Amino acid sequence: MKKIFYLIILLFIYGRVFAIESIKIDNNSLIPIFDKDTYVYNYYTDKNEVDIKIINSKDDIKSEIIKLNKDETIYKVDNYKIRIFKNYENKKSESYIKELTIKNYDIKFDNNKFNYEITLNDEDHLNIDYELSNSSDKITIMGNGNFNKSDNIIKIIFNDKTYTIHAYKTIKVSKTIKNEEVKEMSNNKKEIVKLIIFTISSLIVFGFYYIIFKDKRTMSI
Repeated sequence: MKKIFYLIILLFIYGRVFAIESIKIDNNSLIPIFDKDTYVYNYYTDKNEVDIKIINSKDDIKSEIIKLNKDETIYKVDNYKIRIFKNYENKKSESYIKELTIKNYDIKFDNNKFNYEITLNDEDHLNIDYELSNSSDKITIMGNGNFNKSDNIIKIIFNDKTYTIHAYKTIKVSKTIKNEEVKEMSNNKKEIVKLIIFTISSLIVFGFYYIIFKDKRTMSI
């Protein structure tokens, strides 16, 4: 039992000492940047071969040059998987936003439409989600927050294109004003009802006296 225990300890120490600390290709970082708990990465190049460097916790460097396939090459080391895409530079001109959505709003995004308008609910920022044709591209979002104007402008910048979202705030009527309006309307209705009742009562009284007066006049004749 002791031997097994010591063997497990040695394997654990060996694993800690020789754990991978970093992986680079042609001295460039992977996408995303290497993290011990992330196991799948991408890398884009226009070269026919690349130099993969694996650095462990003892600063030992293992270097390997591999030739790339036509489109995609899979490289595996330990539990990590790296997808290397060739001729990326030739495809870069085709970069575009595949999809852009705002939670709770239907903007019907179109790459050729650069201005959008929405009416805000109660949000202090928008939940914007997007998908790009090339995962290594970057998108910049400006003005998404602190909506304290009637027209709040959010800019989405991608390469040389800028998409603008006008987020309008609704004007809210206070409860006090609403209550006053309801109260005023109620008073008006009451006055109308009173007038109708008074008119009908007056007509009835007038008719009653007219009949009595007419009967007395007939009897006197």
